[in-house]
Amino acid sequence: MKSRTEDGSELRRDMVSGDWILVAAKRAKRPQAERTREKIPSLKSGCPFDDPQKGGTGEPLLWLAHPEAGKKGPASFSDWWVQIIPNKYPALSPHHVCPEEVSDGPYFKMAGTGFHEVIITRDHDRRISEMNVQEVAVLLEAYQERYKVISKEPCIEYTLIFHNQGPEAGASIYHPHSQLIALPIIPPDVRKSLEGSRQYYVQKGKCVHCAMLEWELAQKERVVFENEGFAVFEPYASRVSYETRIFPKKHSARFEEMDSFLRAELAEALQKTLGKIKNGMGDPDYNFFIHTAPAQPDGIDYYHWHVEILPKTAIWAGLELGTGVEVIAISPEEAALELKKS
Repeated sequence: MKSRTEDGSELRRDMVSGDWILVAAKRAKRPQAERTREKIPSLKSGCPFDDPQKGGTGEPLLWLAHPEAGKKGPASFSDWWVQIIPNKYPALSPHHVCPEEVSDGPYFKMAGTGFHEVIITRDHDRRISEMNVQEVAVLLEAYQERYKVISKEPCIEYTLIFHNQGPEAGASIYHPHSQLIALPIIPPDVRKSLEGSRQYYVQKGKCVHCAMLEWELAQKERVVFENEGFAVFEPYASRVSYETRIFPKKHSARFEEMDSFLRAELAEALQKTLGKIKNGMGDPDYNFFIHTAPAQPDGIDYYHWHVEILPKTAIWAGLELGTGVEVIAISPEEAALELKKS
């Protein structure tokens, strides 16, 4: 039976984490103060990412040419479409030795070492939603290459690639860019997702995300887009209004192991989905990130990697902060209907 929330509120539980969220449709109609969206200066002059080497950045950690380069001869660095550089203001200290957990009175701590990198696309003004599929595929290839290199580091437990679009999502520079952060720990949200996936597999004998995908693709109610390789849908227990997830249809634990065919399929799914969010929601700021299996192999075949997109639609208030229950004003079913039209 399909559940509707237009006339009332509804609590829903996430299949993986076990967390409850509150769908409170009437809150969308409550009075709100007029919000003026902050803008990041878009001037190309002086942009540190428009020509990183001119600004004093050394050789990139990795660069990949534009997909059109090389058709008339070998591509050179002047043809770069994506380059990856160390973050000038890293959240982690340079990775030299493995940190050890030590006591600090009743507490515990360790040195915050790891990697923090910036992944820059060449065009100053074009976002991922405005690139062509081939250009997005090159960006995804760069993501994969750094994942593979860093996964060989003995002290790194988890690598996250994320993209902040707009100031409300934490971006301080207009020029489109993503970031990579590699940690000597498995972060709490990831650990919770891994544990939920493991428990479901032990109890049911199958991947929890595969079960979710099977249901969503059969029902179609929350599906926004699909192609041969990927399905895009609004999660049943979304954490924010218009939360959107992209899953490979075939079970796989690791994003970095995706082949060139699936990379092109994901490029299409990501580009079209971000375009739907931009056009259907009035161009909100957003974050997206890739959740893949931890760096060190430990039998996590029960995990299913995916992309999560979180548009900035609301600010946490007392209810959310005091209870930890996230509240959404638009049901996933309504969000899917709107995005399908975009």
